[in-house]
Amino acid sequence: MENIIELVNSYVNNGDDIVVAVSGGVDSMVLLYSLIATKKYKDFQLSAITIEHGIRGKESVADAKFVYDYCKKNGVDASVVSANIPALSKAKKQTIEECARNFRYQEFNKLISMGKKVFIAHNLGDQAETVLMHIFRGSGIDGAKGIISHDGLIRPLLEVSKLDIYQFAKENKIDYREDKTNQDIGYSRNFIRNKILPELKTIYPNVEENLNKFAKTAMQAEALVSSLVDKSWINKKNGQVVVSNNAFEQPDLVVAKVIKLAFNDCGEYSDLESKHIKIIKDLFIYNTNGSKINLTHGVIAEKRENGIYFYKIDNNIDETIEFQISENQQILNQNISVKFAAPEEVEFGDGYYLDYHKIPANAVWRTRKDGDVFCKLGSHGNKKLNDYFTDKKLTIKERDNQLLLASDNKILLVLNRDVSEYVKIDDETSQIVKIKTIDRNIK
Repeated sequence: MENIIELVNSYVNNGDDIVVAVSGGVDSMVLLYSLIATKKYKDFQLSAITIEHGIRGKESVADAKFVYDYCKKNGVDASVVSANIPALSKAKKQTIEECARNFRYQEFNKLISMGKKVFIAHNLGDQAETVLMHIFRGSGIDGAKGIISHDGLIRPLLEVSKLDIYQFAKENKIDYREDKTNQDIGYSRNFIRNKILPELKTIYPNVEENLNKFAKTAMQAEALVSSLVDKSWINKKNGQVVVSNNAFEQPDLVVAKVIKLAFNDCGEYSDLESKHIKIIKDLFIYNTNGSKINLTHGVIAEKRENGIYFYKIDNNIDETIEFQISENQQILNQNISVKFAAPEEVEFGDGYYLDYHKIPANAVWRTRKDGDVFCKLGSHGNKKLNDYFTDKKLTIKERDNQLLLASDNKILLVLNRDVSEYVKIDDETSQIVKIKTIDRNIK
């Protein structure tokens, strides 16, 4: 293995203004240590940033303090950026992983816009995990190229194994902290890291190196496809992105690249999956003008005479309204009656009946969010809300607009469809609430 300090040194130029992203884990601490050592050989500015995501409570706060104290001891300016990622992920309808990543890169991009270079400690294992994740999701060559250094984001350790990083830390007595959530296989990346890759290594010991080679090949292929894209096929008009009809006459890989570029121009940079590319192509081939589909991250694709239009619609999809008793209230554009009912007034088929005392105090009206679960009346155990929607054959638009009564991620009522087992009325019920939609013209 090439000495890590020499490797990091090769990425640094005199006069650089470098900010190193440090979590406190072994990878980033080794990178920070190597950059500090490189100061002996190069004249450059060095500072650090650590992001406290608000996910692990006191532990993540302690990690941030560890990084800050280490930097102060070694003469490196450090800034700590705090965020409440769990709350932000719910508001944005993103997974914890996705939201945390997006937040980090927003902060990194701010630094890059100021003329700084951001050094990140991704290693060979991270590259292998990323390539596998994208392949499993149905990504094209854009995703298969994995992690790359570009636009001010520098990853000097991308071809260094985790084992070599641990060995370097041991030899140089570099302190670091272990993030316990890295063992939680409930996160898709951790499942690949702790379950899939170790199994693959028992059969293919060089799987990480080979996946990195594959990523480089995919990068070359993606560059070739990109060179075939005519910029005139993508235009911006009044806040909308238009892909012309001509683009859809090209080979499939070129069409996919054009669609992804248009999606990026809408301000979304997640890698589109093959299923999204297919439904957009089908929209162009089989649907009439004016037809629309809802894509991921709130992007709409609409077929018009001169091509496919991509745009976002601002709405109140993340609005929440506190649950209350009121016979005439408007909740997210629906008029609803919520009132107490006597046992003799219960008439199934005319509204929905809930046990008032089983409704949690934090119950709110809202639309769906990631992580929602639902236990339909008469069922045993929770089911993912999206699976319930699939069983009901709801379209994406119907799912997005479905009004829900929820307590955290537990759904209590899918309005006009089903009541949860958790709030059902029974022989022990002392107070009944009746909920139903009412005509908009009622005063």
